[in-house]
Amino acid sequence: MSRARVLYLDVPFENESGGDKNRSRFLFQSLRENFEVDLLLIGHEGASIKPAWTNFKPVATFAPQPAPFPRPASTPSFTRADREKFISLIREKKYAAVFCRFTIGWELCKIIQRDFPQTAVVVDLDMVSSRLVAMSWAANPSFRRRWFLFEKWKLQRLERQLVHSLSLLLLSNSEELTALYRQHHSHGSKSEFALLPNIMPRAAEPTVERQPVILFFGSLDSSANVDGFQFLVDEVLPQIEADLKRHNVKIHIVGKNPPAAFAERLRAIGTDRVKLVGPVDSIESAIAESLFVLLPLRIASGTRTRILEAAVQHRAVVTTPIGAEGLDVADSTLIGSTAAELAAHAKKLLANPAEADALGKKLGARCVSLYAPDKVAEDLVNAVEKFISRTKGASR
Repeated sequence: MSRARVLYLDVPFENESGGDKNRSRFLFQSLRENFEVDLLLIGHEGASIKPAWTNFKPVATFAPQPAPFPRPASTPSFTRADREKFISLIREKKYAAVFCRFTIGWELCKIIQRDFPQTAVVVDLDMVSSRLVAMSWAANPSFRRRWFLFEKWKLQRLERQLVHSLSLLLLSNSEELTALYRQHHSHGSKSEFALLPNIMPRAAEPTVERQPVILFFGSLDSSANVDGFQFLVDEVLPQIEADLKRHNVKIHIVGKNPPAAFAERLRAIGTDRVKLVGPVDSIESAIAESLFVLLPLRIASGTRTRILEAAVQHRAVVTTPIGAEGLDVADSTLIGSTAAELAAHAKKLLANPAEADALGKKLGARCVSLYAPDKVAEDLVNAVEKFISRTKGASR
């Protein structure tokens, strides 16, 4: 029996780091194991492919153009030549489905829905982007930051279009899935929703020695992590600095693209308990070296792959309710809504290293049972197969 053919649309993700790139690699590999998959990259020419895939090349690489008004910045346009090439590709290959990461290829997906109704459109939203920018705006509404307000309106408009189109929408956070459905769904809408959690990565535990370090990590230029850094330094740190000194522990800020304001802020407060590390060669080693992970997040969407990465290394996590949202780990993480509660949890683990170790092992076991790649991959394939069948039936 021949396997269905799927076209996978994404930005370059091999040789790139970050939770979203981990999800892209997982999705692409899982689809390849069950379908005949072609890859269409949206980005620079000659995007590299992981060495293990040296015989696998993209069928095309499209250069994104600036998003036309009123589309959000994350939903670009494409040249006429690329659109015509895309149509020819669909016509020639007769794909059963086009699978799009986020909304980077939404203009191309609309062509599918208009001209090729027998081809299913699957959009992996992962997160509700309008919620993320809305939180960023609410955290600091000002004329200088009005971009977040305008982007929220544009993203909400796009999400309405998605819900009212014939698409399968995948989200990683059950609370966001329910909220999006209730907010936009009305009688006659054609979209389907499916929950697809992020996975606990498969990774060997690095052979590194534990260091007297608490770890805050992520892409440091994101609005969520900029706010998290400010919350950590301005409100949490003053409540735990004496304990950090007593136990001779430092907080390391790790991740790519740290804003210059981070170093300036640390110089201004004159603390020797926080070190801005920036990018590292191995985030797995950075996690394994830490005593525990501290994620004081107030802005977030989707699910925190950082918690899953910490779980691989059996490291305890202290975070906020929104930091753990969408993951069933309430009994294996320490969650605090306020700076005082987060500080109390951090003090507790600083004073009881054995408890931190036990909590980290509990988190690892919990995530293995719920977010193992094989289980999530099976759910992905089942959802895509069912939607392909439904689309074919609707187009007859």
